Amino acid sequence: MNKINQNGERKRLFMSGVLILLLTLGMVIDEGDYVTHKQISTTVYLQVYSAFLVLLVYIVPFFFLIKRLCRKYRLSGFVLMIAVACGALIPAAFAGEINDSFTSLMRHLMGRAYSDAWLGSLETGVVEELLKLLTVSLLVYLLRWKSASEYLSIGMSVGLGFQIEEDISYITESGFKHVSGAFPAAFDRLLGALGSHWAYTGLAAIGLYLIFQTHRDHHMRRGMFWIVYVMVNHFLYDSPIGDVNLFFALLNVALILPLIAFLRDDDKKDPMRLLRKDE
Repeated sequence: MNKINQNGERKRLFMSGVLILLLTLGMVIDEGDYVTHKQISTTVYLQVYSAFLVLLVYIVPFFFLIKRLCRKYRLSGFVLMIAVACGALIPAAFAGEINDSFTSLMRHLMGRAYSDAWLGSLETGVVEELLKLLTVSLLVYLLRWKSASEYLSIGMSVGLGFQIEEDISYITESGFKHVSGAFPAAFDRLLGALGSHWAYTGLAAIGLYLIFQTHRDHHMRRGMFWIVYVMVNHFLYDSPIGDVNLFFALLNVALILPLIAFLRDDDKKDPMRLLRKDE
């Protein structure tokens, strides 16, 4: 038994090192989202950065939600803030690099036949969701968290971190091209904030819970369903279909309703009962 415990602690120590390494690499990669190689004044930087304040419209309500979840399920708010930071610095950083590399490779191989609107959207939906889920998996493993509410809370927090970093990258990209583009980019990102990464990763984390913690074949299939469901929703959202107002709204409804069903469930013993049925 002692050997098993020692091996488990060694694995956790190793995975802690992996987490720190990924966070460090993520910070180095993400630096490009906050600075530009163009010769611009400090005033321009401040004007662009001031557009970040628009993001508080969804960040502040989310933190009230996190506070409520911490009180309801006796979770650590500090840990969830760490999860937000991990979401911003790990999957967001590496997803950007992978997405850019995929686009360059496909354009080289396929030429004009490559469609970023469709094939690029599919790749983005799969890669970003997998990277966020890997981050969630690493955190719940290190924390030894096993309940559905813990998985969901970690998932939503990682997704929020990813969402904030992605929004910042869009704002700075537009603002550094022309300072007047910072606030329009911020408001554009705000329009899609409701059914965005916090919800994607929260729902996918439910699928992860069903796969790793329930140990039943039909629950594992349902877990895979939710993960694929999120990837398909993400793909459709990024594709030209998501540009149609009606479909944009329907995709948001299809993503948010399952999360509302969970969050409204007050049964702490089996908080997943609205998303699955035990046999």
